[in-house]
Amino acid sequence: MEVLLGAAITLVILGAVFGMGLAIASDKFAVKVDSRIESINEVLPGVNCGACGQPGCSGFAQAVVEGKAPVTGCTVGQAAVAELVANIMGVTFEKKERTVAVVMCHAKGVKNKFVYQGVRDCRAAHVVGGGFLGCDYGCLGLGTCVEACKFEAMYMGEEGLPKVIEERCTACGKCAAVCPRKLISIVPVSKMVHVRCKSLDKGAVAKKICQDSCIACKRCEKICPYDAIHVQNNLAVIDYHKCTSCGKCVEVCPNHTIINLARKRSLAKRTLTV
Repeated sequence: MEVLLGAAITLVILGAVFGMGLAIASDKFAVKVDSRIESINEVLPGVNCGACGQPGCSGFAQAVVEGKAPVTGCTVGQAAVAELVANIMGVTFEKKERTVAVVMCHAKGVKNKFVYQGVRDCRAAHVVGGGFLGCDYGCLGLGTCVEACKFEAMYMGEEGLPKVIEERCTACGKCAAVCPRKLISIVPVSKMVHVRCKSLDKGAVAKKICQDSCIACKRCEKICPYDAIHVQNNLAVIDYHKCTSCGKCVEVCPNHTIINLARKRSLAKRTLTV
């Protein structure tokens, strides 16, 4: 009996000693988590899209606290979230204008070079013979960008081209990243005028392939009062830092390649109010 009692007491003492040891070790080797990481994580959208370049929202929060990512790094949250993150970090930041995705192609009626029967993915189709589309620079229309959008901000239009729903677009850039022909640009929402073509073919060749193509006529370049548009490699290119969206280039473009989104937005609002 005395032997059993002694063994029990020994076990209790050993348990207490080991318990204290574990408590001390736990406190000594515990990983201290900066409370700011949790605070930042709470104000993030929580979509874990990875557009910030980090492994999800929690990864971004940690990167900001460690000084490895800017407070403005959340492209989905844009200025609103950046301000909250900056307040948590106790820093100031330069507010930037909201940006949206714009599809730089509006070609219609372009014939195919051959019948494509492969995987329904623009990237896969682009690899096969440079793409089945008659225009080597135009949208393949297989909707890979639409599938990449996590915010349901894109859809395929009736003419077979992707459309952006600006109100939902977060400018995360996922659609632009998967487009093999680099047809999607992320631009400031205030910029209304865009050249919806990426063809580098000479004017006569481009016109035969697509009726909406840029033919490098330079009319836009000559009429622009702000020196904001120039023809480079047979394609009109806008300098958005100089462009005021005055629309003069739109008026003289013979193929209607240059568009003014302000008109489209106005028409859309009218449709909604009717």
